Amino acid sequence: MTLILASLVALIASITVVTYLCVGQQGYQTISVSDAQTMIESSPNLLIVDVRTPQEYAQGHLNGAINIPLSDLPLRIVSLDPNRPILVYCRTGHRSAQASAILVRAGFTRVYNLQGGITAWVNAGYPIVTP
Repeated sequence: MTLILASLVALIASITVVTYLCVGQQGYQTISVSDAQTMIESSPNLLIVDVRTPQEYAQGHLNGAINIPLSDLPLRIVSLDPNRPILVYCRTGHRSAQASAILVRAGFTRVYNLQGGITAWVNAGYPIVTP
């Protein structure tokens, strides 16, 4: 019985470590543009949030993205579903990392930060919506 209990504790500890390494101490996952593209194609429930300014958003954004500037996120977070997966991006990934941390602190559990932001997205050859 003690051996089984020790094995169970070791298994739970291993899962905790793997989860920490995969998601990171920040509580959200940073993903590549190719992983983001796959997620967009395969997850119809995915919410895409552009945290840049309205002026930046108007210059071009990911298809289906909504614009919630980082400065507005604390006020508008109540309008978002915490159970829905959320892909967050900005120009280079810095503001979206901040936004992702805000979402996690508010109880969101499926938050994905686009590594390199829309700049990496465009550089990889993926399309954006432009005026």
